[in-house]
Amino acid sequence: MTSTSVLLAWATSNLGSLLLAGAVAAQPPPASPTASGGATGGVFAAGLNMLGLVFKGIGSLARGPSAGAVWRVDVRTGERRRIGHAEDLAWPVPSADGTAVYALRGRQVVSIAVADGLETPVGAPADWRKLIGVLRDGTVLGFIEDDPRPRPALLGPDGKLTELPAPVDDAERQRNGALLQEGRDYTDGARLEVRDSERGGRGRDVFLTGIAGSQNLTDCGDDFCGQPSRSHDALAVFYIRN
Repeated sequence: MTSTSVLLAWATSNLGSLLLAGAVAAQPPPASPTASGGATGGVFAAGLNMLGLVFKGIGSLARGPSAGAVWRVDVRTGERRRIGHAEDLAWPVPSADGTAVYALRGRQVVSIAVADGLETPVGAPADWRKLIGVLRDGTVLGFIEDDPRPRPALLGPDGKLTELPAPVDDAERQRNGALLQEGRDYTDGARLEVRDSERGGRGRDVFLTGIAGSQNLTDCGDDFCGQPSRSHDALAVFYIRN
């Protein structure tokens, strides 16, 4: 296992962001290197802060589709459009600039150009469970399958996979449990959640709830829609439709 100094060098060279470095420094010191994974654990925690995610009550692990096509909806206009032609993708998360969306095809992470749907594999296949988000430098945050429960992982822009050790404290276990849910809560009070479709009755829809109330973003009818994630500017939501 690499030393803390090597992990710090890895974090600095990969993320290279003063904002991220400040966020890492602001994290409370871990009780032990094992509990947080050292510097890599700090990078993961800081990345979650940059994505604006907060951790609330635990819901169901998955209530929408297991895989399908990637769609994008403009939160302001309600305009929806499909990204690419694939129908076997899961857990889409947009890049920071919104020009690409990353998703899982089985064990493989792929990057999909929003403009034309062109796909590019990222890194080697691994036992991915879920993607959480993409940082400004292209680092992907997600979870890798493990026994007894999935563990956080980072996929660098160079395709290098770094897995964090299993959590040893309740706070970290609860955080990971919340991240594995299908719904997402954000620091501005917005929440993405998956509920029964308002039209058709058999499918699932993605709803955006907040101060202004609840909005059905997908209107999927009998189709199953879910696995939502929000763009960095909060103006679009990506999801899976099957």
